[in-house]
Amino acid sequence: MMSEAILVSTLSSSEIPQELRDEKKEDDSWSSLPEELLSLMLSRVYFSDYPRFRTTCVSWQRASPPLELTPHYPKYQSPCLLLHGLRQAIEFFNPMYNITYKTDISELSHITVYSFNHGWLLMGSGDGHHTFFLDPFTKVKIEIPNIPSNITFSKICFTSSPTSLDCMVIGFTIILGDLRVGIIKRGEEKWTIEDFRSSQFWLRFHLSDCNPILHNGWYYCLDIVGNLGVLKPESVRDSWHIYPQRLPWKLRDTLRQCFIVESNEDILSVFVYCGGDRRVCIYKLDFSKMVWERIEDLGNRILYISNTTSFSTNSTIRGMGNKIFFPKFNGKDGVFYSLVSKRYHTYDDDACENPREIKELKEFVWATWVLPEFALVSGKDPKW
Repeated sequence: MMSEAILVSTLSSSEIPQELRDEKKEDDSWSSLPEELLSLMLSRVYFSDYPRFRTTCVSWQRASPPLELTPHYPKYQSPCLLLHGLRQAIEFFNPMYNITYKTDISELSHITVYSFNHGWLLMGSGDGHHTFFLDPFTKVKIEIPNIPSNITFSKICFTSSPTSLDCMVIGFTIILGDLRVGIIKRGEEKWTIEDFRSSQFWLRFHLSDCNPILHNGWYYCLDIVGNLGVLKPESVRDSWHIYPQRLPWKLRDTLRQCFIVESNEDILSVFVYCGGDRRVCIYKLDFSKMVWERIEDLGNRILYISNTTSFSTNSTIRGMGNKIFFPKFNGKDGVFYSLVSKRYHTYDDDACENPREIKELKEFVWATWVLPEFALVSGKDPKW
């Protein structure tokens, strides 16, 4: 092909065989596409295909700058589900296209992902005390000081990008009913451990499987029966508050999973109940009363829910709003819950109606929702 291209460029048009002239016209048509059209095409390219897009031809390369020079690319990309843990192959699942991509990120093998935020994974390996950040798309790694050997946190999250001066990592665990918190700020070499006792000493708060969320400087977390815990890090010791929730006892007794997520300045809870239909209910926090209020509709919002990371986006695709994406699969097909039909669906729009079928949906409890976000980082592996 290269020798033919050179031949075509050195011959006059009358000397070029018709077959090669047609091929050259086809090549020119691809390389001369308008920049506006290339931008539109690029907006539909998933992050793993971005390097291939750039190598198509010179004009396509000009329209797509290198990832390391493209802060926060691509903002239009949909979240994807990172399937990791003890799996041999690390995979990304794109819910918008129902496609799974394999990747060779060796750093993700046999580790624990604690949380994802601002384009970074916070992970642990070995005995759970070695902790580090990883950008899964550029593979930049940032080591942080080990967690003290006598402390085990059940939940760990962070406030901002680890390259930011104000980044803080915070770990949570419950000790004999009291909240124990570990905090380390960027640049520090040691964790600070604090114990917080609630004024409601008669309440026993058992952290649910989902991570706490940060909202306006306060951390909000759920216990296993839907009660709400609120903490202001680095504040006075009575800043840990528990707000009992008056959910119907019938619902509390059948609560299987509960998640908390920030959505457009709202704080939402997602409760999944036992039973054949695995019913899902959504509540919004009433800040004036600090109680959960039931809602039936998310409007144009989409929720992405997992134990490690949960967040919401506004749908840019018609008909995709008012849905909840869990790390669940029916075979190779992703599964979502529709608040319109009150049922689980696959991407072929088949409703999962049989209770046995719903119970047999495969759930990846260690999966993590991530959003591609490529940020400029100075140096290969920055220091904490």
